Amino acid sequence: MDIISLPPFRSGIFLKLLLTLLFIFIPIYLIGFMMNKSGENIIRQQILYLMEQKSSFFVTSLDSEFNRIFRLQTNFLNDTDLQDISIRPDSLSSYELTKAINDLHSKMLTLSESSRYIKEAFVIMPNINRRLSSTTGLSPMDPVELANFRTNAISKNGLYMKDNRIYTVLGYPHVTNTQYLLIIELSVSAISRELVDPNEVGNGASFLLVRDNAANAKMIVSPAETGMEKVRFIEQSTAMEGNVLKIGDKRYMRFIESFQFSDWDFVTIVEDNHILKPVYSFKKWLWILSLISVIIVIIVSLSLLRVIHKPLHKLILGFKRVENGQFDLNLQHWNNDEFDYLYRKFNTMAGKLKILIQEVAEQSKRSQNAELKQLQSQVNPHFLHNSLYIIYLMAQDENYVGVSEMSEHLGDYFKFITQNKADFIPLEKEIQHGKTYCSIQQLRFGSKIKLQIEVSGSPDDWEVPRLIIQPFLENAIIHGHENTMTGGFVNVRLFIEPDSLKIEIEDNGKGMTLKQLQDWENKRSDAHALEDHALWNVHRRLQLRFGSRSGIHLQANCYGGTTVTLIVFREGVD
Repeated sequence: MDIISLPPFRSGIFLKLLLTLLFIFIPIYLIGFMMNKSGENIIRQQILYLMEQKSSFFVTSLDSEFNRIFRLQTNFLNDTDLQDISIRPDSLSSYELTKAINDLHSKMLTLSESSRYIKEAFVIMPNINRRLSSTTGLSPMDPVELANFRTNAISKNGLYMKDNRIYTVLGYPHVTNTQYLLIIELSVSAISRELVDPNEVGNGASFLLVRDNAANAKMIVSPAETGMEKVRFIEQSTAMEGNVLKIGDKRYMRFIESFQFSDWDFVTIVEDNHILKPVYSFKKWLWILSLISVIIVIIVSLSLLRVIHKPLHKLILGFKRVENGQFDLNLQHWNNDEFDYLYRKFNTMAGKLKILIQEVAEQSKRSQNAELKQLQSQVNPHFLHNSLYIIYLMAQDENYVGVSEMSEHLGDYFKFITQNKADFIPLEKEIQHGKTYCSIQQLRFGSKIKLQIEVSGSPDDWEVPRLIIQPFLENAIIHGHENTMTGGFVNVRLFIEPDSLKIEIEDNGKGMTLKQLQDWENKRSDAHALEDHALWNVHRRLQLRFGSRSGIHLQANCYGGTTVTLIVFREGVD
């Protein structure tokens, strides 16, 4: 058993019990006081830690949902029906215009129902003087409403606050001079219903402090069914600064968790004394114990040693082990007295602490897996239309061999995309998918661009995330060779070792500027800097799976193009 040293004054109890009955009372009181303080600190730390974790989980979940809503809104901005109705309505017949409006309204309903935090989604179209809403349908445009959204300050992420209502505003091509505005009103009532109630652990309040720095305004979102007294308490605390507040004759602690998506804060305020109510109730028993101890010590000091000192010694050893991270404790006390109650509560506390730590670790792992799923889902093919058009041209030219080859490659391509649901696949399948993609693009571009894949080493023992080669081929073709008429090439070379994998994608396209390369290197370590970029998605997936040493590097090559290098180290795998 490990030897655990006790505070210096613990050994003084035995000496003072032997020397004099008078001075025994003081050490017993000090023991109880220090024990109470130790328990108070442990309980305070654990409760505050749980509150912080609860607030962090709530903010992270809400942040993720708001980001998802904003991405849906951004994607919806380029909807073809929306652009046809708003930009070129004169070119549409009455039937086409009616059908486009109905289709757009159905999409608006789908968008508004995609999240419980969306109250209404609507678009304002000045060119046709109409407003199309997911709730009210098509109606005449309100010029005052349009002017408000155009002229008032909107934050950098498109948030706009007015009359205790919150909007996300996007315009095409930009907000101040637009062909149309796409606006989502967030449901303040739905957000308020999700707020955490701090009364589970003490008096106080929890609320959202919503700030619109662009408009120099702020509002408070309280939990649902908050009484007027609690509302006044929240407003009074908002006007105060600091993390420790003194309101009336009570002391409160304030925790602030900031959102990443917006200039919002989730604020939790709890009464300090209420947190420690179990400890304060224990003080009463401590005084009773002290009085009984004095009487017992007067009768016989040896009995006092057996009844109090030894159980305290054992309990303090238990606290020390908990402080050192040992939670598998089962303190036993054979007498049915106060120490039996303390031991049982101590054992219960240690068991709950162990469970809570395991839950936090599991939640962290689940969050990482969810991020992997999200990153993987962002890599999707966008060239189906072009491929089908090539098949159409081949069929027009009666090039049936080309039609057969293109159809076979396209079938293999979408079979891989739609049927392979595994997070990680054998490297051999990823290479074969890259070759299939090259074959499709080779038929498309002919002699303009030459694509080839070379493999050095055996891929049999490697598994990699799906779709880590295709995005770079696609990027090299679309961006590197967008103006190439002849003599272009894209070479993929794989160097496979037992403990490392290196993939080079080299092209002789237009390349990247020095500033673009420097920006990539500066931002590649930032988990959110380039989250909409396909190359960043692959880079992030490699780092999450194989560690921070793995990832992507970009550099200019001697052909005037760009060389992309993917490096993976097997020792980074958990």
